[in-house]
Amino acid sequence: MREGILIPDMQSGRADIHFSSDDCYGGLHCGTTMDIWLNEQWVPTRIEMDSRGWFLVGVQIETLWGQRVRIRW
Repeated sequence: MREGILIPDMQSGRADIHFSSDDCYGGLHCGTTMDIWLNEQWVPTRIEMDSRGWFLVGVQIETLWGQRVRIRW
């Protein structure tokens, strides 16, 4: 698992994960699974997109951007 921060990729229009080593995942696709750090624990989820934008299934958060996540790499 690799840990990073969710960011928007303005060039591709996709969500991405920025890792501490200054590299990125390379653009997330609908259905990509990951864990998000919420309430001091890892919560499994997947990313999706609808007419309102990107969201995490089963997770209620104000904004995606800047959220701590981990993904299998």
